[in-house]
Amino acid sequence: MIKKLLTIIFLVLFSGNSYSETIEEKRSHYIYNNLSLEYSECQHYYLIASEAVKTNNPDSNVIKNFLQSSKLSSELAFMYGQEAGMTIEAMLARTEILVKEMLKPLNDNYANISILLNKYGEKCKSMIETPEVRNQFWINKANDKYK
Repeated sequence: MIKKLLTIIFLVLFSGNSYSETIEEKRSHYIYNNLSLEYSECQHYYLIASEAVKTNNPDSNVIKNFLQSSKLSSELAFMYGQEAGMTIEAMLARTEILVKEMLKPLNDNYANISILLNKYGEKCKSMIETPEVRNQFWINKANDKYK
């Protein structure tokens, strides 16, 4: 349901420009929109994970690392969102949707954080440590999509 809603939001945001855009502009919007979405996911994954760690060990250095990764992800999500032509309101709406989607499987219990760890942990870690790999992934996808 949430993925369908994100697709609809994407289509509404970008359908008006699709007829006047060049192939390169379409590729850029596609790349930046997807990177913005994924870094938004990582931003909130790290925030939620830091809260989960606080319940067991409020003084853990892991919390500091999670918060730093969340901040960096937030900055990148915003930057890529701007490059994709998203308004601040659209980015905030995306954030609300993502947070609801992420918290749902936890059932108000941070003991279930492994659900998010399985879904986002490795991908987000990789996006922080080697962002060029994910950037290239979306460049390749855009080149395949818009020929």
